[in-house]
Amino acid sequence: MATATLTLKLPFLRLNQSKEREFCRLQELNTAIANQLLELPKPERRKLTSFDFNHVEIGSAWINQTILDTPTA
Repeated sequence: MATATLTLKLPFLRLNQSKEREFCRLQELNTAIANQLLELPKPERRKLTSFDFNHVEIGSAWINQTILDTPTA
């Protein structure tokens, strides 16, 4: 299977080690969710919303973008 990489460019104001660790942790969590999405059948993936991921501590906007960026075709 081909590997796709999506890069988020976010401005960080007053970035410190704590914020950097938190961002890395959330980035890894988001990657895990994207990989879980890819394991689902495509018709099932199309029906998902951020509500289906309310157990995850990432914000709904971030989850929705991950769902949109996951290939469904």
